[in-house]
Amino acid sequence: MAMPLSPPALVDDAMRAVFMRLLADDPRSLIRAAAVCRGWRAILSDPGFARGYRALHGAPPMLGFLHNEYRRGNRFVSTSTFRRPASHDHRDCHVLDSRHGLTLLYAPGYHAPFDVCDLVTDNWREIDDDPKCHDIMHWPGDDPDDYYNGSIHCNATVFCAIDRCDHLDCHGGPFLVALVGSADEGSITLATVYSSETRQWSDMISVQTPGLQIDTGGRTAVVGNNKVYVPNYEGDSVVEYSIREQQLSVIKAPEILDQGYLDLLGVEDGMLLFASVRKPRLYLWSMEAGPRGAAAWARRRVVELEPLLPPRALLDMSSSDVWTVGFAEGVRVIFLRTPAGLYAVELNSGRANKMGEFSIEKVMPYTRFCIGGT
Repeated sequence: MAMPLSPPALVDDAMRAVFMRLLADDPRSLIRAAAVCRGWRAILSDPGFARGYRALHGAPPMLGFLHNEYRRGNRFVSTSTFRRPASHDHRDCHVLDSRHGLTLLYAPGYHAPFDVCDLVTDNWREIDDDPKCHDIMHWPGDDPDDYYNGSIHCNATVFCAIDRCDHLDCHGGPFLVALVGSADEGSITLATVYSSETRQWSDMISVQTPGLQIDTGGRTAVVGNNKVYVPNYEGDSVVEYSIREQQLSVIKAPEILDQGYLDLLGVEDGMLLFASVRKPRLYLWSMEAGPRGAAAWARRRVVELEPLLPPRALLDMSSSDVWTVGFAEGVRVIFLRTPAGLYAVELNSGRANKMGEFSIEKVMPYTRFCIGGT
């Protein structure tokens, strides 16, 4: 016969149920609760509580986003009660990517130009440069000032290397950094990948891509921990980098008349998600890649922007003054750059929030749980 719970155990169970329902994007509440007494701190630091909390809330919350400022390095903008540690405020570094609770920074002129860091745990891991990466990272005749400002002539992606990971608690584990760039004025596409487990860059691979120029500032997408997708400047195709097979291929985008420029956003439901803005609607498209670069396309959703954004943001849609600059996977938030400022459109709730007067070309959301020892 089971013994009845004692009053302290009943109180602990009740408080555990209350703490489970604290908002995931309000880590300050968790910290304050842990500071009240030893009993509450024991509940919140228990690994079992952390697992249950992550399972209940599902996708990691968006704690903020990063972007680069001209000649001023990177900046973190909080969208929650989380604040970036002061040690991460490196003004001479440019942020290249943010995914799976990791950020990838580039500091030209340093012996180890790349840093992968976890903003919550303040854990930094340096990545040494490699001579084999030179052709993909830099072009001959680069202006030295470009190095000072963090210029890098390829697209870089950081992501978790754990197979079939749900990315709820993979922090501190192995990761990969993929570089994809162009050479010979776009006639060749090159790629290499760094593994934190081997601490080595792979051999460079290449494919002939006449007229295709990699968009070095565009957003990339990752499917599983094997395939990286990088857009080209024209927006009419994406390059697929299959890491296990060490292959590069080009996937053509469909011709979508009168619905604007297709922009790669990220991944949703295991498929690539694209967006276009036109008259004044936001169109969302999905693409499932097949063998040998074949792809199946479908229009997923149309979002009317007029009730969400102020009139000044939609003054002249024909001049392409409104476009997507970021997407937070999991929480389904799209960032739009408009003449009235930067807006975050929440697809789940149908709300739009102004993020500021920033003129940002690329928003890199930072999603991460702050629970269980962090």
